[in-house]
Amino acid sequence: MTYTIDWAVEKRVIISTFIGDVTREDLMSYINQMREWVKQGEQPLYHISNSLELTKVHLSLGALLQLVRSVGIFGHLAWQIDVNLNPTNKMLAALSSQVIRIRTRTVPSMNDAVNFIKSIDITLANVEWNIPNRHLEVNNHVGE
Repeated sequence: MTYTIDWAVEKRVIISTFIGDVTREDLMSYINQMREWVKQGEQPLYHISNSLELTKVHLSLGALLQLVRSVGIFGHLAWQIDVNLNPTNKMLAALSSQVIRIRTRTVPSMNDAVNFIKSIDITLANVEWNIPNRHLEVNNHVGE
């Protein structure tokens, strides 16, 4: 699996993109990096997880939930927004959010994710968003 982590809005909105298959080792590496990003963020902090190109999770459901539960970083997020069309991945995201008790929304596109965050946090409505080209149909002024 490849993944990237970027600031969509500096210190306020983290965006992660997952491509390909996910293993336990991949997730551990990702979680360790996310810990550092979350530490640098300012509250309220949001996370957009783009898994449109995620193909398979090579973990049992129990192992995945145990890993997610042990992390602790997600409790520092105001919202977790999942950009996802795959029914299985949507189910895993929903189960994970219940285990770690975080507000989660699943949306079909990056535009929907950005617009949702702008609708719940007016301080992010008129700031510049940096959405790298690899994140599909969006540009610097998503949702305007």
